[in-house]
Amino acid sequence: MLLIKKGKEPSSLTEYKTQSNAYYDGCNKSDIRKALLNEQGYLCAYCMKRISETSMTVEHYSTQSNISEKEALDYNNMLGVCLGNRGKGQKNLTCDAHRGNDNLTINPFLKASINLICYDGSGKIYSDDPEINKDLDVTLNLNCEQVLLKTNRKRALEALKKYLLSLRSKGTWKKEFLRRIKKKYESPNEIGKLEPYSGIILYYLNKKIR
Repeated sequence: MLLIKKGKEPSSLTEYKTQSNAYYDGCNKSDIRKALLNEQGYLCAYCMKRISETSMTVEHYSTQSNISEKEALDYNNMLGVCLGNRGKGQKNLTCDAHRGNDNLTINPFLKASINLICYDGSGKIYSDDPEINKDLDVTLNLNCEQVLLKTNRKRALEALKKYLLSLRSKGTWKKEFLRRIKKKYESPNEIGKLEPYSGIILYYLNKKIR
């Protein structure tokens, strides 16, 4: 998972909310999806796989079952997530599809929360905080083998290491060098996209910098 910095809500949503009978399913979700994709670098807010307008859904961090209709229109509560392997059986679901209406302790809007996430060399995502670890491993099912999430994170990490060696194959990787690489992965490319599964990449680089 990555820290998500919320931007300004779509103007169509701002205008729609002025209506007395405004409700979530009546708003322009296409505009919301576009705004979320831009904020998140076209990555799922939970598993970090690549998403697009046609391969995503709008997720409410505080689930709709626990909030009012007005609160359901709060853009600051919205995330863009993948389809979570819907239709493939409960054990194969991930992200919001597996979460259902369960509450989460992990908060993608808070840096202190995201900083409690760890990864190991196999690509496993975990936390030393028991509640957050439950969110990651059980509620969101982010180590699901059936959709290769661990494998894809491991591949992303291996690609980073190969890239680092191609830039500097001899000597130690100095902190200023690693910070430049980190900035590259923190920033969207020229078409606004982040590298898929970049959470494990940034975690590795931060450990090396420390």
